[in-house]
Amino acid sequence: MKLQGDEYEVIILGSGLGGLITGTWLAREKHRVLLLKEKKYRPFYLKDGYRFVPFSNFSEKRLKVTLLNKISMALNLSLLTADREMVHGSKTKLKKSMEKVAFQVILPKARVDLFCRRSAFQMEWKREFPKEFAPIENFYKEMEQYQNLLMKIKAEEGPWSVFPIQPRSLIKKWSPFKSLPKGRLDERLASFSREFREFMRLQLVSLGNFYSDQFPLSLAEYLLYNDEREEWVSEVDLESLKESISEKFFELGGRIEEVEGIEKIDIGWRRGVTLTSKGDQGVFQSKYLIFNTPLHRLTNLLGRRKKRISKWEEKIRRRYILTPFFLGVREKLVPVGMRDLLVSIFDLDKPFEGGNVLLIALSQKRDETDAPEEKRAVVVEGLMPIDEWDESSMEEYQKKVLDHLRYLFPFLDENIEFMDKTWSEEQSACWSYPHFIYETTSDFKWREGVVPHRISKNLYFIGKENFPYLGLEGEVLSGLTVAQQILEKY
Repeated sequence: MKLQGDEYEVIILGSGLGGLITGTWLAREKHRVLLLKEKKYRPFYLKDGYRFVPFSNFSEKRLKVTLLNKISMALNLSLLTADREMVHGSKTKLKKSMEKVAFQVILPKARVDLFCRRSAFQMEWKREFPKEFAPIENFYKEMEQYQNLLMKIKAEEGPWSVFPIQPRSLIKKWSPFKSLPKGRLDERLASFSREFREFMRLQLVSLGNFYSDQFPLSLAEYLLYNDEREEWVSEVDLESLKESISEKFFELGGRIEEVEGIEKIDIGWRRGVTLTSKGDQGVFQSKYLIFNTPLHRLTNLLGRRKKRISKWEEKIRRRYILTPFFLGVREKLVPVGMRDLLVSIFDLDKPFEGGNVLLIALSQKRDETDAPEEKRAVVVEGLMPIDEWDESSMEEYQKKVLDHLRYLFPFLDENIEFMDKTWSEEQSACWSYPHFIYETTSDFKWREGVVPHRISKNLYFIGKENFPYLGLEGEVLSGLTVAQQILEKY
């Protein structure tokens, strides 16, 4: 292409992890890339010495070392130097890392720590579900058997694969030794107690951005299997990771510009894509356009081409908006045995909304980067139905969330400094706001994703709707995939 003025080879609309990965990889290959981010949107919130970072799922709070390795390899980054020394510095530290808990699940009659080490996790379900110990053990053995098969498929997909994608070759696809289990998780667990079934479903919803009563069994086994060889890093949050990649993007010649919004998008067969921004910020042109925003924000921007987006928007819909509350609390509030990351359900017979299910992240103890001394920053994510969310309903909703929190923290009222919902009220209307839980309206092949990455000749989509059940892993996969697809065209 001949580039003049504000013309680029690739424009990325949105500043999520997937788009940053794509942009940095393309910039590394000497392509001219512009990333447009929303001026108003702020991914974190500072108040009175506290730092709060909202999240979309637990995989954003527990980063897998293998996933960080994939990003490091693709972008030629050193993301793990300090953390590898922390994890591998000695046998004692390595043993301690195996005692780590991915997160905690709190049920009305059970509290289960998801230990990395299998024997420790086994003691948990033996204690909390004693009447079902034998069938639960058999279920986990079955998961281990199929997980080994999934890992074999994953290893054959090449160095950039982050999970077992569907092979393109029909020969590979129908190989007899690759037969994965059919059916759904709810069918497989029909004979188990309601408490254990909900324990499983809460894990699946917490790990990604997908709500369903009918998870494919093979997908559930991939997500739920607790491989004690898998390491994760809790000391690096998603925003720190994005900052590191942004620095690399700048270093490679990439450009980031803040805009109020996009007025319209024109797509020509030969002249590429033209974006008109709101206000007086001008017009941007490129050969390729990558959307890195929630799908529902794009429909009105594409004019007559909106049908290409709306058909996918109908297939995967927003069910809940994750609404974060920020609490500043005293350290002594936190009960003994409570983990830094937990999901809690108050009543098994009620829906997830209305404060009945909460996803909670506490800043690390004695870490003054996120909270003042002897204090903890607490991010509480509640679920609100999309059609019920508005500012007038927030007060009543906050009361229900507080009732749930008082059950988890018996001395909450005496040890809370504030509960702030300002960020939620200001940021949830932004087109960059990414915190939603989706549901599908039809069957899908989980190894192929729900929404395709390539929407048309020069339009690509990277978002949580590609692989909503994979959480951060899905965003990384989408970013790597789109970068590869565009590079194949040059």
